[in-house]
Amino acid sequence: MQKPVTMKDIAKKLSVTSVTVSKALSGKEGVSDELRKEIIQAAKEMGYRKHLVSKENKEGSTHNVGILISERHMKGDCAYMRIQQEICRQLLQNGYYGIVELVAHHEEEEGTLPRILQDSKVDGLILLAQMRPSYVNRLLSVELPYIFVDFFYENYHADAVICDNVYGGYSLTNHLISLGHRHIVFVGNPMYSTVVMDRYLGYYKALMEHGLTMDPSLVIHDYSDFGERNDLVINSEQATAYVCSTCETAYRLMKHLQEHELKVPEQASIVGFDEDLYTTLSNPPLTTFSVDIPLMALSAAQSIVSKIENPEFHFGRKTISGSLHVRQSSSRITPAEWDSLNKFG
Repeated sequence: MQKPVTMKDIAKKLSVTSVTVSKALSGKEGVSDELRKEIIQAAKEMGYRKHLVSKENKEGSTHNVGILISERHMKGDCAYMRIQQEICRQLLQNGYYGIVELVAHHEEEEGTLPRILQDSKVDGLILLAQMRPSYVNRLLSVELPYIFVDFFYENYHADAVICDNVYGGYSLTNHLISLGHRHIVFVGNPMYSTVVMDRYLGYYKALMEHGLTMDPSLVIHDYSDFGERNDLVINSEQATAYVCSTCETAYRLMKHLQEHELKVPEQASIVGFDEDLYTTLSNPPLTTFSVDIPLMALSAAQSIVSKIENPEFHFGRKTISGSLHVRQSSSRITPAEWDSLNKFG
């Protein structure tokens, strides 16, 4: 397979800098009209695959942004639906259209390119929710501007917009500890995604700070490593509280405990992540840590548009914080005097 032509190749041929080529192809100022035409012509002749956009030549741009979501993340987590809807709305505010495509399990496994890439329908990519590293490599071989949203891989040094999952897990666990709980279960599979792993690490950090022992039996996997839903099996009779990796898992757990005649929150407190349908369906209403999805979507939309219009644009990693919403699913279960059990005083 022939190696794709890059801006560096064009710059080398014309003895100019990559920044000059970038400005010329994205319609930015700082390049003479004569040199701009020369660069665009060279790009066409060399088979440069990115859309050639200048003030005089807009027909190469689709003004579409592809939003790719692994299908396995849509089975139980409503948050991704809300994020992609908000990103599409923010893209419209910036003059672009969002085209959403779900990536099926077999496509991710086999490395099949999404239709939006096969048909060259987009100017840039938003990869929403974690995908296999091998599949990410396949997607990035197309050489479009891209960003990660709600996940990242260290080895890519890619731009990403993520929520503060570690702090979320830490806040939820600290909330339960402040209510006197000492046997707290984490319900989620840390190996399912970096998002769940970070939430687990926040939970673990809170336990360590309060001198509480981390027992492997206090971790229940709600999903397998590949996204198949597991039955929830409670294997600790001492547990009085549960930190769930998603609202959907918290809702399932609440129904499970209630079916076994355990009262929530009198006998078991339950907390979860995100604000979605399951938050309102839960009875009692669920205590949650929720990220600022509108801000996350705004950052993602503005960032990908900036990268499309200026290929040299780079912002690193943006972390969007969230907030704790205390509702009736969590309550005190031990005497207030026990709260003095804090390793740091």
